[in-house]
Amino acid sequence: MKIGILGGTFDPIHYGHLWFAEYAREKFKLDKVFFIPNRVPPHREIPIATSKQRYEMVLLATLNNPYFEVLPIELEREGVSYMVDTIRDLSTYFSNAELYLLLGNDAFRDFLKWKDPYKIVEKVSIIIGSRGEEYYTNDLKDFIKTFENKIFFLDFPYYPISAKEIRDRVKKGLSIKYLVPENVEEYIIKNSVYCEEDQKDVK
Repeated sequence: MKIGILGGTFDPIHYGHLWFAEYAREKFKLDKVFFIPNRVPPHREIPIATSKQRYEMVLLATLNNPYFEVLPIELEREGVSYMVDTIRDLSTYFSNAELYLLLGNDAFRDFLKWKDPYKIVEKVSIIIGSRGEEYYTNDLKDFIKTFENKIFFLDFPYYPISAKEIRDRVKKGLSIKYLVPENVEEYIIKNSVYCEEDQKDVK
């Protein structure tokens, strides 16, 4: 079994996330892609939407794809959400599976700043959505060379959307159609997500 892992704040999840996951699933013949919303991101600001809202939006966004599944493993864990802890748990639960960590190129450029990156790559292969950008430090180039059999670059048609742009549009009362799935758009409107800056909450 081949399992993809896509983590993030998903604040909110959008078609860019979904397209990357689906493109990687097809190219690498993944049996399943797990979407894992994090609770407290170690390298980003605290999300605007609550953990519950983000989890529910990801559920809605992945509802119609039988290959996608949402795991609340990081939302249920106290403290900062470190991928190395998640990989450790998943490699135990799915001991007979091949695990593939899906990363955007921007996230991969900071990979060596993550907690225990070498422990992560011991247990998973990494699929990088390269977007044609390859501006890496010498340390990261050495890392790629060392683990060249476990690091794969996926040149995929990039969907130019950012979660920040979506949040800004919601706050301004602008349309977010065709940026997020329709049911996610409805959820955001119904629950007034991103309408106020003081919504920050990690619960």
